[in-house]
Amino acid sequence: RPFVIELVHNGGTGARPRKDGLSTTAYPSGVKASQIEITETTTPLIVLQREYRTDSGGAGQQRGGLGQIIRIASTDQASFLVSGKVDRVKYPARGREGGANGKVGKMGLKSGLVFSGKGVLEVPPGDELVVETPGGGGYGNPLSRSRQQVQQDLKQGLISQTSATETYGL
Repeated sequence: RPFVIELVHNGGTGARPRKDGLSTTAYPSGVKASQIEITETTTPLIVLQREYRTDSGGAGQQRGGLGQIIRIASTDQASFLVSGKVDRVKYPARGREGGANGKVGKMGLKSGLVFSGKGVLEVPPGDELVVETPGGGGYGNPLSRSRQQVQQDLKQGLISQTSATETYGL
């Protein structure tokens, strides 16, 4: 069945001198992300996954905000088109004062096709659209982040054990 919907899924913002970046938040507009329930009620699409993208925020004394991973498929076993106009898929958000860059975004199909971020992408029946939104840049030396903050990030799944050990020195 024909449908049109505008989906908004945000990446992370950059860290600030005294605070971590905001995860999956548009700044300065504050535009909220599309609601899964609205998407699934008004279209023949199903959102299979939508969660924080671990390690996508740049490391730093203040960590960059995280992007997210979103997987979408058709419930009609029909193809659907995506008109993409996404940024930060080539150049990452830069870290500052010794903070690391955020991860770039990615968009494509589960079957492996990578999309440039601009143009039209067809998602064939049985395949999935996979969107990984970018993370914000970190601020300050990651080794200056408090041990307690690193442990909390790890516990919440915001960073991996590898990042906690190799990047933050936990």
